[in-house]
Amino acid sequence: MAKYETPPPVRPLEKLITDFSYTNGLDPVNVFNDFLTYIIHGFSPGAPPLQNWKYKRLQNMKFMEMLTGWVRLMASRIKDDTSWYDPFGDLYMALVSKSTQQSQGQFFTPVHICNLMVLCTQTEEKKTGQRIGDPTCGSGRLLLAYHARNPGNYLIGEDINRTCCLMTVCNMLIHGYVGEVICHDSLNPGNFVDGWKVNPMLAWTGIPTIKRMNMEEYRAGRNLPASPYIIRKTMSAGGRKRKADSPPPLQTFSRCNNDIKYDTKPDHQHEK
Repeated sequence: MAKYETPPPVRPLEKLITDFSYTNGLDPVNVFNDFLTYIIHGFSPGAPPLQNWKYKRLQNMKFMEMLTGWVRLMASRIKDDTSWYDPFGDLYMALVSKSTQQSQGQFFTPVHICNLMVLCTQTEEKKTGQRIGDPTCGSGRLLLAYHARNPGNYLIGEDINRTCCLMTVCNMLIHGYVGEVICHDSLNPGNFVDGWKVNPMLAWTGIPTIKRMNMEEYRAGRNLPASPYIIRKTMSAGGRKRKADSPPPLQTFSRCNNDIKYDTKPDHQHEK
């Protein structure tokens, strides 16, 4: 995997992470993951102490420096409600390309392509209150691009890679977007691994927060049966009708054969 060049604005944050990593004999990719966990836990009121957190007090101060650097970077790049910025996607690609974990390398959708895809789905009618999803969200930049032009919708990011989910949670948090992020295989909606609700109380308190999602909340939000066996049995029988009080259909961006598709099928109809 070729090395990915870190954009200049992100390099100070990258330096904080790599300097800390090499000083303590750690892999920068693992430290980056821990940094994302540190952010999420800090904005999760009432959350229990982190399990297996291996860092000491002085080391935690370095994570606070990283957090400060990230906030300052975002403040310098986001000028108004129509702008968005994803430093984590670039940072992750750069760190993995230089790490021993190159097998986990990913290349996320370029910013200008994200903006283009959003323009291709643009209509004259501005809708709000819709459930907008990306089933392979990566660092969440396509959702960020969509919401910048179409505010007031509920964003849902899904990815099988936990690091990608953590990046999306943090990106949605700092942009002030409301929604949820699910760690699972989006082709198998019954296989829930983890989830987070982002800014659930923002409209009432104005305070950015994160709430961990449990399996019951996940299934209730998608009108899924409680048992994965029931899901398989139901889908093999041809699916089921959506109840009147079920959530509205999830609109998703699909990337397929270089074509841009706007998918409005309900979640359960995507499973074969």
